[in-house]
Amino acid sequence: MSFESKNIENIYAGKVAEKYDFSIPPFFAFWKRKAFNESSLKNGDSVLVFCCGTGLDFPHILEKIGKEGKITGVDFSSEMLKKAKEKIRKEKWENIELIESDITKFTDKLDEEFDIAVCTLGLSIIPEYKIAYNNLLSNVKKHGEIIIGDMQLASGWLACFNPITIYLSKKFGGTQEGHQNSLEIYSMMKKELKEVKKREFFFKAYYYCIGKKK
Repeated sequence: MSFESKNIENIYAGKVAEKYDFSIPPFFAFWKRKAFNESSLKNGDSVLVFCCGTGLDFPHILEKIGKEGKITGVDFSSEMLKKAKEKIRKEKWENIELIESDITKFTDKLDEEFDIAVCTLGLSIIPEYKIAYNNLLSNVKKHGEIIIGDMQLASGWLACFNPITIYLSKKFGGTQEGHQNSLEIYSMMKKELKEVKKREFFFKAYYYCIGKKK
């Protein structure tokens, strides 16, 4: 599959959205919880979530920010957001706002800056990932925190597993180029943020990275 925005739009306008929650292996939830536990998330924080999808990150974030906090979730897929809305109604969450928008064009849309910004399993499938990352960063307060979790290409002898990782992620928009871009995102975070820390899992095919805005 080619690495193009139109292909990603088609994927998340189809059956992937309908079955997304059941398609994501449960160990991703474990790693996400580890990231949020290691972050500075606390009661009352405002959190911006890019590529929020069906809201799989929301329960983990809400555990940290409580009812006093607020989540603003952004995603380009109306089908994914439809699932997120169903989840919000079912769980009776009252402190979550959803915005349908392409995060590569998400500039000057909000009146506030956030304490924390999050994007998991999103940037690696976006061709204009640098624009998306910079838009995420621009909506965070000075000294606020950035949390990125995504797939990447492993190095060394673990690189032999890369074709398998890419094959398994293909139906979600995964490509070799996109996984390679994750390494560039980490380099950008190290250069532009402070107190950056990275953890790797799943034969180094998945990572999360946390850093603070200077």
